[in-house]
Amino acid sequence: MQISELAQSITKSKIRVMYDLAGKKENVLSFTVGEPDFMTPKPIIDKANEYLSKGYTKYTPNPGILELREAIAEKFGPELKRRIDPETEIIVTVGATEAILVAMQTVMNPGDNIILADPYFTSYINQIKICHCSANLVPAREENAFCMTAEDIEAAVNGRTRMLLLNSPCNPTGAEYSAEELEQIARIAVKYDLVVISDEVYNTIRFGDEPYVSIAAMPGMAERTIVVNAFSKSYAMPGWRLGYAIGPAELITMMPKTHDVTVACVNAPHQYAGAWALRNCDGEVAGMREIFRKRRDLIVEGVNAIPGLKCFKPKGAFYLWINIKEFGASSEEFCFDLLEEQNMAIVPGSGFGAYGEGYVRMTYAADEETIREGIRRLSVFVNNLQRRR
Repeated sequence: MQISELAQSITKSKIRVMYDLAGKKENVLSFTVGEPDFMTPKPIIDKANEYLSKGYTKYTPNPGILELREAIAEKFGPELKRRIDPETEIIVTVGATEAILVAMQTVMNPGDNIILADPYFTSYINQIKICHCSANLVPAREENAFCMTAEDIEAAVNGRTRMLLLNSPCNPTGAEYSAEELEQIARIAVKYDLVVISDEVYNTIRFGDEPYVSIAAMPGMAERTIVVNAFSKSYAMPGWRLGYAIGPAELITMMPKTHDVTVACVNAPHQYAGAWALRNCDGEVAGMREIFRKRRDLIVEGVNAIPGLKCFKPKGAFYLWINIKEFGASSEEFCFDLLEEQNMAIVPGSGFGAYGEGYVRMTYAADEETIREGIRRLSVFVNNLQRRR
C-alpha cells in the first residue's frame, strides 16, 4: 500500500507517546496531556443538555451560530480595543487546533514559510507540513524567559515568509510576552507585511497583575492578526472541541471554505452552551485560575528544592518547564527512565523542538495530592540518578 510522503512526514506528538505508554502501566501518575482536571462547570453542561433536548441537533452555518459569534464579539471587543463584526470577523471551529490550521491554509501557499518559536507546541510543526510549507524556527531561550526576541524574529524573515505564529501564554514553557515585547514584534510584522496567528488559548490562565494584552490590539495589527482561542482551557471543556478565530473580514470570510470541506460545522448544542458560558461563567473561570495559581506555586517550590533540577516560574498556562541539563541524559532517556523506575509520566522537551532538549514538561493540571506525590517520585528518581553518576 502506497503511503503519501505527507503522511509519512507527520510525527506523533511526544505528549501522546508518553500518555500512551503511561496507559499501559498500572498505578502511573501521568503529568502529560494538557487538559484541566476540573469537571466542566455544571451550568454549562446543563445548558448543552437543554439545547440537545430541544432538538438543536441540525447542521449550523459554516462560520458558527450567530449567537455564539455575538458573544465572542462582546467578550473580546474591549480586549482587542475595537468593534468586532460577528458576521464577518469570527469563525467557530473544532477547537483551536482546527482554527490554526484553517488560518494557515487561508494565507499560506506551498513553499511559503512561517516564523515559529522553538520550543513550540507539538501540533504547530505538523500543521505547517500539512500546508506544504516550512517553519523558520526562532529560539526562545531561557535567558530571555523563553520568549523570542524581536531581533531574532526579524533575522528569520526572508522572501517567502508570510506568517508569524505567536503563543502567549505559551505551551510548553508557561512564558508570556510583555506589552513592550509585543509592540516590538508588531512593528516587525507591519514592516514585512506578515500575517500573525496569535494563539491565546491560555489568556485567562495568567498569574501576573498586569492586564492581558493581545498583539491584535497593537497599532497596525487588527488588519493582519488572527486571534485564536477556545473553551478547552478556560472553561475546562477540552473534549467539547469548541474553538474560534477572530480577525479581519478579508481573511475570516475565506476560512469557512476550508472549514466546510474539513468538518462542515461544529456541534450545535455545544455552540449554544459556549455562548452561554462566555456571558455567565466569569466566576468559574476566575476560581479555576486561582486554583492553578496555588498549584503553580506548590510545584515550582517543590521541583526547585530537588538538587540538580531548576525551573522557570510560569507566568501563565499550567505547565512546568524543568531544566535537567545537569544530568547529561537526553530528555527522552530521563522521561523513559522516570516512567520505568517511578511509574511517573512527563514529556521530553525534545518533542517540542531542538531547543527543548535538556528540558522536560510537567503539567500541574492535577490536584495538590497528586502534585505532591509527583514531586516525591521525581525527587527519589533524581537522587537515584545522582548516586549512579
